[in-house]
Amino acid sequence: MNYKIRALREKLKSLNLEGMIVTNPVNIRYLTNIKSEGILLITRKENIFLTYTMYLEDVNRTLTIDDEIIVADMRDVTQEEAENFFIFCENIGFEENYVTYEQYKRLKQRYRINNMVETENIIEKQRMIKSEEEIEKIKKACEITDNCFKHLLEYIKEGMTEKQIALEIENYFRTHGADGISFDPVVAVRRKFFYTTLGAK
Repeated sequence: MNYKIRALREKLKSLNLEGMIVTNPVNIRYLTNIKSEGILLITRKENIFLTYTMYLEDVNRTLTIDDEIIVADMRDVTQEEAENFFIFCENIGFEENYVTYEQYKRLKQRYRINNMVETENIIEKQRMIKSEEEIEKIKKACEITDNCFKHLLEYIKEGMTEKQIALEIENYFRTHGADGISFDPVVAVRRKFFYTTLGAK
C-alpha cells in the first residue's frame, strides 16, 4: 500500500473512523496519482477506486501493484455490492468542505452508511507535510518559473498583446519540463512595464 494511503488510514483510526469516501479530485490525485474522474473508497480492508469505462485504461496504467488499489467501473457496481463496501462499519469519514448536502444524502444511501462523519480537512492537513520527492518537484517548478520570467524579459517586444505573452508562458512551461500550469497566466501590460503572475507545476 502506498505510504500516503497508509498514513491516512492511521489518522482515520485515531479518529475512530472505519473508512472514508474521498471525492475531491485534488485529494484523490494526491493519494493515488490518478487524474481521471472517479471516487476513492477507503474501506476496512481495501482501497477501491470507482471510475468510468473510458478512464479504466489510464487509471490502470497510473497505478502500480504496490498501491494496492482495486479499480472498477462505477456502472458495473450493483447496489448490493455498493452496500457491502462499508458493511459492519459504524463511522465513515467524508470531505464536508467538498460534498454538497445532496451528494451527502446520495452517498449515505448508495453505500448504506450508518454515520457519515466530517473529517475536518484530514487529507489537506496531511498534504501540508511534504515528502522529499514533493519538495524536489516544488524546487523544480520554482526553477522553471524563474527561467520563464528571464525568458520573457528577452521575448517581449513592443506591440505584443497580453494574450500572446500568456500563450508564450504556457508554451515555455510545457516545453521545459512542467506537467502543466497551476492556473491561467495573468498578464497585464502598461506602457513600458508588464506585470505577470506565473505558476508552473
